[in-house]
Amino acid sequence: MPIKTLTAPGDTAGVNLLKSNSNYNTAHDATAGTNAGNTDNKFTLHAKAGSNYFVRRGILIYDFRGSPLPPGVKVIRAQLIVNDVSELAPQTGGDKVRVAWVFNPNTFGSFHANDYNKARYAAASYTSAQQLDNGADGEIINLNNRMLLNRLQRAINQKTFLHLVIRNELDYQDTTPTGNNRAWFDRPNADDNPMQLRIFYRVKNRRKHHASGPGGVATSGFSGTSIFGGTNSGFSS
Repeated sequence: MPIKTLTAPGDTAGVNLLKSNSNYNTAHDATAGTNAGNTDNKFTLHAKAGSNYFVRRGILIYDFRGSPLPPGVKVIRAQLIVNDVSELAPQTGGDKVRVAWVFNPNTFGSFHANDYNKARYAAASYTSAQQLDNGADGEIINLNNRMLLNRLQRAINQKTFLHLVIRNELDYQDTTPTGNNRAWFDRPNADDNPMQLRIFYRVKNRRKHHASGPGGVATSGFSGTSIFGGTNSGFSS
């Protein structure tokens, strides 16, 4: 099975969106973060400090417009590989994360404060909760949800963007934090040990059979596909 590992293809980037308030529900259920995204490694946070609550949600935009993957791929499975993990979990589940598809981003192909709104995340696309270990490199987050894989597959084949969210498990479970629960790691487009996306795939058979001519002789051919001819920077086999 072919495997492709990508590091920040095209304009791929990651940010985190923060909301804080003295009322937990106000912070958790807000429809917008405080800005369009913080460019640091603090991808997920579910915390209480003093009298305030803090929630951070990581947003990834993968840019497949110049993807070197062949047309007609079938994504079998996929993984995020994260490095330089900084994790704290005073509460059970605070060291776990889930990934989902942002089906309704405020601005397709761009970050926006409104992408903090959890109503923009497809409820049926979440991965299982997966633990990250403090200080680890090469930690795997399996994208083990078929809807999510289908959206990845579609973005690759249509040469377009894919918006993802990474949430702390306690954020997902809507558990009121009592301490500093976090899972931080390097971004895909920056930092010294960037996140990677590993894709396991097959190529669909694009051969088309049809009859032609008065004798009904079967012929076959391949359909043409236009492939973006830009830079391959950011890709590795």
